[in-house]
Amino acid sequence: MIYFDNAATSRRKPECVYESYLRYAKEIGVSPGRGSYALGITASRMLYQCRKTVAEFFGIPDSSGVVFTKNSTEAINLFLNGYLENGDHVILSPFEHNAVFRPLHYLKEKGRIDYTVLPECVFYESIDEIETFLKPNTRLGVFTLASNLTGQIVFSRRIAERLKKRGIEVFVDASQGAGKLFPHMTAERIDYLAFTGHKDLLGLPGVGGLCSRKDLRIPPLIQGGTGIRGDSYTNPDIYPDAYEAGTLNMPAIWALKSALEYLGEHREEILEKEQKLTKELIASLGKLPQTELFRVERERVSTCCFRIRGQRTDEVVKELSRRDICVRGGVHCAVLAHETLGTLETGTVRVSLNHWNTQEEIQSFFTALKEMTADVPDIL
Repeated sequence: MIYFDNAATSRRKPECVYESYLRYAKEIGVSPGRGSYALGITASRMLYQCRKTVAEFFGIPDSSGVVFTKNSTEAINLFLNGYLENGDHVILSPFEHNAVFRPLHYLKEKGRIDYTVLPECVFYESIDEIETFLKPNTRLGVFTLASNLTGQIVFSRRIAERLKKRGIEVFVDASQGAGKLFPHMTAERIDYLAFTGHKDLLGLPGVGGLCSRKDLRIPPLIQGGTGIRGDSYTNPDIYPDAYEAGTLNMPAIWALKSALEYLGEHREEILEKEQKLTKELIASLGKLPQTELFRVERERVSTCCFRIRGQRTDEVVKELSRRDICVRGGVHCAVLAHETLGTLETGTVRVSLNHWNTQEEIQSFFTALKEMTADVPDIL
């Protein structure tokens, strides 16, 4: 089987990730902060080690700025619902995932906030035009690190620095690209960042988080047991514990620590391999005259999307699946991006690689598409 859907979930993980998960599940097996016995204390110390590793990976000085959640969607909702106040205005990119866009739109429908979707050119050719979209009540800029649809890099330090001059804080959704672009929050002027473990961070499903460079003091999204101050009627004002009510997925969190360490050790070879494969993929797709590619001229991570003239994306995906090739078609939880590309009605086919893919797999994919488009007229 050829797996080209790593932007959804990286199917293959480093062996150290599986080993760490099993070690915690079999040898520790208890929750941190839920017992003063030796094993419970060991679990709490392991949780602290995980926070420290995440803080170092994303470039924040204090590990207490790391909140663990079950995924980036929960982290995004925690932040946006807690941070934004009545009357706030938010700016965002036209490539935001629905995990960002839907919470913002929900808050707008409830009359709490307003938002503006910036045109694509602001992030590339016309950064000065961002000033025309700022308002006196603009409080936050929300940007995806990279598009989950086209793979193009969206957030840049230039955008952050421009907003900083106006006193506007920056939130980055690093669900796509955290393990490829290695964002350093301090260096890149990012105030808040959401991540998920199961994509290019090479961790397992069920763990994500919110990172803050500042002392985060927002209302928790979930009320419940925190393991401390159990005599309080609501979550205690102790952070980050106040944001982590309920039992944490410690086996997956401990495995994430190993995944981040693996990425740190193999960073250069991973990037070199993925860049080479991505160039070959785009070059191969460009040889098919019936295929329309989107934004391949942009600097990118190892994801791209296309459509074939006269063929529905679900038909393309189904036929590729029959040939044991896994890609994703449709709208990809990215309504804004498809509106920007003009592909909302047709959708696209997305191909997303990682460093375990091979040139032979790309060649097999190209051959399959060539056979599938043999009777399709060329795009003029």
